[in-house]
Amino acid sequence: MATMLTSPADYSELIQSDRISGRVYYDAAIFREELEKIWYREWVYVAHESEVPQPGDYVTRQIGLQPVIVSRDEAGTIHLMLNRCMHRGNTVCQSDRGNSHAFRCAYHGWTYDNRGDLVGVPYAGGYDESFRKNEFSLAKVPRVATHRGLIFASLSASGPSLDEHLGPAKRLIDQFVDLSPEGEVVVRSGVLKHSYKGNWKMALENSVDGYHPNILHHAAMVMMTRGRTDMEAVFGERSDALARDLGHGAAQLDLNPVHTRNGGRVVAPMWSKETDLQYRASMTEHYGAPRAEKILAEGPPHFCIFPNIIFILNQFRVIQPLSVDETVISYFPTLLKGAPEEINRRRLNETYVIHGPAGRVAPDDIEAYERNQAGFQARVNEWLVLRRGLHREVRENSGVAGHETDETTQRGIWRHYREVMSR
Repeated sequence: MATMLTSPADYSELIQSDRISGRVYYDAAIFREELEKIWYREWVYVAHESEVPQPGDYVTRQIGLQPVIVSRDEAGTIHLMLNRCMHRGNTVCQSDRGNSHAFRCAYHGWTYDNRGDLVGVPYAGGYDESFRKNEFSLAKVPRVATHRGLIFASLSASGPSLDEHLGPAKRLIDQFVDLSPEGEVVVRSGVLKHSYKGNWKMALENSVDGYHPNILHHAAMVMMTRGRTDMEAVFGERSDALARDLGHGAAQLDLNPVHTRNGGRVVAPMWSKETDLQYRASMTEHYGAPRAEKILAEGPPHFCIFPNIIFILNQFRVIQPLSVDETVISYFPTLLKGAPEEINRRRLNETYVIHGPAGRVAPDDIEAYERNQAGFQARVNEWLVLRRGLHREVRENSGVAGHETDETTQRGIWRHYREVMSR
């Protein structure tokens, strides 16, 4: 039977405890509401401090559909400004990244410094004494906060703090960054971008879906492990890994048991013994032996933070919606500051081998998203089933846990989505 829906969207009807309506992926009105209630109100990951290390450095990004500039001024302070001239609305910066102490609008020449202050207006005699340049600075993003070098922003002047938003995911960011012997990651090795004709939420929920890897990525798993790893014990019913709903839309595939058995990774390290000894010595020197051993045993965490950043293996995966059925995913490889060159070279190569245009994993996911979006055109009985593992979930202090192949993570994402969209 056809799904019975009300209009406008009733999110308690569209998103239920064990199923959701396909309408949330294709309805343009819902997408417009998401922009206002999620992208322009929640905390959104924007950039990493290491992308703008020097005075004058900048990158351009988007928060939802709104263009922003992330710049570092001469005093070392980072600014987030809307990339829109205060005169007639042109974007004042056209490059993805660079170094500049000023941004000049190409339309009428209004010029702003890298703090966003208006410093020059051509033919200034056309304005009388009531025109004050300090009243026409670039609009600033109302709230900006960082954790371990990650820059988050909110276009809402009020709301929960970043610490509240991150919750238990804050500890996982620490786990990711602490793999560096100096406690810092560097995000300056370029970016891979994939676009797909599908809704942005599919990339978020797929990132913490432990049910699909051995099926959708079967060939990749065989190639990457050379057939020597029992993948059923990693992404299968025999795995002792867990799926966790961390609250606020954050979710994790907890692979710590698998990592501990395999030297800190799903697949054992593939660098030389000499490099491994050097890395371990650096980690021990910085953290002390017990802490270093724990960090190395846990390895990189696998998790997402609502609505747009994903941590898998060695990279940040950032989701950028363009419309209800078009999305861009950016893969930023991260290097470990202070780690041996061979390890960082391996981290960089792994990103391209797995997620490049001819990579072993990302193209599978992209095709799956587009097939999903095509499937949503079938409008008879639109309910999508999210029942897997519902009967065996366990409540924890920091959230809900299920087996790695269960849909605990997706249910957690959708619960938060329903709460935010119902406000």
